[in-house]
Order: sequence, then structure tokens, then C-alpha cells
Amino acid sequence: MRVYATTAELAAYAGEHVVDDDSPRLLGRASELVDSLLITAIYDTDAQGYPADEQTRDALRRATCVVVEWWHETGDPTGAGGQFTEAQLGTLRLKRAETASAPEIPPGAVRILATAGLLAHSPLSPDHWGLLGKP
Repeated sequence: MRVYATTAELAAYAGEHVVDDDSPRLLGRASELVDSLLITAIYDTDAQGYPADEQTRDALRRATCVVVEWWHETGDPTGAGGQFTEAQLGTLRLKRAETASAPEIPPGAVRILATAGLLAHSPLSPDHWGLLGKP
């Protein structure tokens, strides 16, 4: 499994208050989430599968840090918190939220990846045409 950021990079990006003993695990999970957005991304990689280009590496690092920061701010790394507006333990009463739940991917991470040209909806530059086999 590739992990796109270290705890030191997380602290530098989001602040020391975001880092705790669970940060390495969360960075791994956040990296998996970032990977799920990169299904159609085209970029050169090194032997370990990490981006060869430093700008692409930086975008994946920042997006990963944003995800962990988002989880820290919301207190909900599973995404389950936005599913219900009410909960009750005695006689177990759950009420589904009437509004859309919070997105699993924070908008800041999507913005970073889109700006770096790593999402499928991003326009391709002429440099990418050669990679896609187009004239």
C-alpha cells in the first residue's frame, strides 16, 4: 500500500494539533481514499508506484493531508456520522438524515487533485495526448 504523506508532512500542512498516535493509520486510509479518485489518472511512476513528478507527488501528499485534517475536524473518519439526524439506544431508534450527508471526500482534496489534472473530468493538455495515443 502506498502512503502519500508522513506524519511530519501532515503536521507541516495541517498543524501539530492534527497529529496523534493514530495518524500513521489514518494517513494510510486517506491514501487509499485518494487512490480511489485516481482510477483514470495518467502520470509516470517510480518502481514503487509513487508519482515520478514532484508536482504530482505534492498534489497527492496535500490531498492526503486534507483528508486526515477533514477527519480530525469532523471527528468522523468513517463517514457514518452524517447518515442519521437522531439516534437512541433504548429501543434502538435511528432516523435517517433528510439532507445529504457530508461527502466522504473533502472538497479541498478534490480541488487539489482536479487542479493538478489528476481527475477524469479535468481537461487534458496537449502533452497528455501522446500518452492517450491521439494525434
